This record gives sequence, C-alpha cells and structure tokens, in this order.
Amino acid sequence: MDEPPPTRILIHTRDREAAVRWRKILSFDDAQVWLDPAQIPPDGRPDLILTDSADTLDPDAGVVRIGEKAPADVRLPYDATDRELRLACKLLGEIVRLRRRQRSDVDLHRRLSHEAMIDPLTGLPNRRAWDQTLGQRLAEAANTRRRLCLAILDLDHFKRVNDSHGLATGDDVLRATARALADGLRQDDFVARLGGDEFGLLLWVPDESSAQAVVDRVRTALPSHLSQTATPVVHASAGYYVARLADPAANPPPPEAIYALADWALRQAKHDGRDRTLAYTDPMGKSSGNSSNATSQERQ
Repeated sequence: MDEPPPTRILIHTRDREAAVRWRKILSFDDAQVWLDPAQIPPDGRPDLILTDSADTLDPDAGVVRIGEKAPADVRLPYDATDRELRLACKLLGEIVRLRRRQRSDVDLHRRLSHEAMIDPLTGLPNRRAWDQTLGQRLAEAANTRRRLCLAILDLDHFKRVNDSHGLATGDDVLRATARALADGLRQDDFVARLGGDEFGLLLWVPDESSAQAVVDRVRTALPSHLSQTATPVVHASAGYYVARLADPAANPPPPEAIYALADWALRQAKHDGRDRTLAYTDPMGKSSGNSSNATSQERQ
C-alpha cells in the first residue's frame, strides 16, 4: 500500500514570531510547511492554510483559523496547545486530500462517460449517444405530440475515396462532413456518426414537408462545403421518417423500429440512383414526405 503524501501547509500571518513557532510545531511526519506562497512549487498546492487573518484564501484548501471569527474548517483559540494545533492540521489535511480524491474520481467518471459518447474521429456523438438520445426524444414526442424526424445520411461511393485517395483522406472527408452537418443544423437538432460513412439526424419539425426541406437542404449543401476544403467532393443520399405519436398515454415505439423505417428509405434512395432524399413509404403507399433529387442526373 502506498504511503500517504506529506501534509502541505501554508502559514499565513503577519506575526513573524507566530509563523516561526507554528512552523516548528507542525514539523510532523515530513509535513511540508511554507511561510510564503512564493515558496510553493508550480506543481504543488497547499492542503491547508493556517492563519490568524480574516483574508480570503484559497477555496480549495482547508483552513485552520486562529482566533478570527471568519469562515474556517477548524477554528482554534489563540491559546490552543501545540498538540491541539498539530492534531487539527493533521486531521484536516487528511480530510482535504480525501475530498480532492473524491472530486477527482467524480471528474474522471464524468470525463470517461463523456468520451464514451463521442466519436473520436469526428467529435460528433457516437452510436451509443444516438441510441440514448433517440429513446429520450421519442418519449418527449409522445408527451408533447411534436413531430420527430429521424434521418439517416450516407455518403455516396465513399469506398472509392478510400480506394483512390487513401484512408487518411477518407478520414478527412468524414471530419469535413461532420462539421458541415453540425454547422447546418439548428441548436435543438441532433447529429451523430452512426458508423462508417453513415450519419444520423434527429429534427423537430412542424410537418412532413418541413422535414423534407431541412434534410434535403443539409444533404445538398454537403458538396459545396467539401469543395471549400482540400478533401474530395462527395454527394450523399438520405432517408427519413417523421414520427408523430398522437397518444401520450401509449408507450413510444421501440427506437429500433423507427430507425428501421428511415433505413429502408435510405436504401431505397440508393437503389433509385443515389444523391437524393427519400421519405419512408408504407406498404399502402402513404409517405411521410416526398423524394428530392439534387440534380437531374442520377449517379449510379
């Protein structure tokens, strides 16, 4: 088991004699005691501050205050014994270090949780974050009766980029695509990289025609955005489905069922010639939107 680090103490007083006496009292278990903040090394910080002043001090350190009635973790009278002073500083130093370790553990857990939701290549939310957000927004759609558009965008012939220009260039295209999608959406829209060259969008829309317009605008703007970078220009296909959950008392449909409808529309868009936006059409022929081509020329 590792030995605990020495307690680091900063003495803050205008009484030179008191400072020297306190330093002598606190020379226990290899404690580090500083009389001047300038003595503290760049990578160090005090665990606690011993003071007889009412000055505002480092909020991250524990405070043992002598005499003054200002806020402190421990307050001792002017006539506190050497043993009382030594014990108060030693115990408070251990408490402060424990408190810091707990904060560090919480910060580490928060950072790892965040990183687990981020695609490392593009910086967008990843598939795990997508699944979580989709479930949340479907529940919100059921409660508010708002229309939620789920769209899937896939780069056309992306394999050719990797084959012709190399994987590094392909990664550049994916990063540029991520930036273009993020820049082209509204604040409450959500975009994620689902894997490979596939991206997902979650959009609140007033109606089906608005969904078609937003998805098609974002998709058709992609080549123009890429043309302003050093990456090859690619086009994209998109499929979408607009969910309107009319009964707030009913359970929202499984996210994977909604996703499958948009994925069907995407595959149909690719089958029909790529470079287009296509809405899901149910077996009865009813569509949640229209089909839109970026150009009159189909790209096979």
